[in-house]
Amino acid sequence: IEQLHAAFEQAQLLAETWASNLTVNGKVKSTRLIDLLHDYIATKQQNGASPNSVKSYRLFTDNYVRKYLDRFIVKDLSVMDFNRFEQKLLAPKEEGGQGLSRNSVLAVHHFLRGAYNYFVDAGLCDANPLIYVAKPHPDRAEAFSLDEWDFAKIDTALAEEIFPEIESKETLKCAMYAFAAWFVLRTGLRCGEMCAVRRRDINRMQEYVHVSGNVIEERGKKPYRREVTKGKKHRNVTFANSDLIIIDAFIAMQDRIIGKISADSPLITLDGSFERPSDVSSAFSSLRDRLGLSKKLTFHGLRHTHATWCLMNGVDLKTLSERLGHADEAMTLRIYAHV
Repeated sequence: IEQLHAAFEQAQLLAETWASNLTVNGKVKSTRLIDLLHDYIATKQQNGASPNSVKSYRLFTDNYVRKYLDRFIVKDLSVMDFNRFEQKLLAPKEEGGQGLSRNSVLAVHHFLRGAYNYFVDAGLCDANPLIYVAKPHPDRAEAFSLDEWDFAKIDTALAEEIFPEIESKETLKCAMYAFAAWFVLRTGLRCGEMCAVRRRDINRMQEYVHVSGNVIEERGKKPYRREVTKGKKHRNVTFANSDLIIIDAFIAMQDRIIGKISADSPLITLDGSFERPSDVSSAFSSLRDRLGLSKKLTFHGLRHTHATWCLMNGVDLKTLSERLGHADEAMTLRIYAHV
């Protein structure tokens, strides 16, 4: 009995030691990095992080952290551990790494740095090792935009596709995608913002579009409008009176084909529901290929083209920054310094 009692006490001591190391005296369920990151992501989601950001955080955690740092306790990881981790992410796949770009690794770095700030505030560890990690320098690629020759080519092609000779639901689909690209060339909206524009957001008297939402697509759900833009700044973006004529003509064609829909319906829609930004972007890529334009031109490149042409025509940096919905002029300058 004494031997059993001694064995029990030893086992209890080992269990308490293990639990203390794993759970910080019971304050949290587990202090494994992978578990705490999932808790951190859940907190970010509850505090209003966008679904797209949450999706990226989960990708970083489940694909990269789980692969290389799965069994580590959060307080045991050092600066060198994270240096090795980020070098693994950068290393080519044939060398046992992930083959990520420097910008992708930088995104993972900032995610983990923010998570460790949260852990320090919660008393789960004493310091944030990510502060001292030698993060990679970002890749600075010029934003690709259309020159005057290709601009005229695609603008003409878009105008032709917006108003087909035969009006039907099938031709409306192509016209809708062309209209989205045409509209972004004139306003510089992001793809998700374009999909979120409702009919009532077009102000005819003052000739601007009110940008106040973003369409989110999640697996297993219909696309839905989130009442905040990616840059978290509502804004009014002006357009020309001649553009308003095209907008009204497109809406009239929509009504003839699918019947009248409410003012709260999306500007680009086939049945009153929101379109997937990925579908809009893919449709533009198909049009680009048919026209023989550079594959560097994406749907987002239409936004870059708008910004570039604004700068070339004398629009000041502050005005352009507000028009694009950037956080500040510094961000605009970083992207368009070459212009």
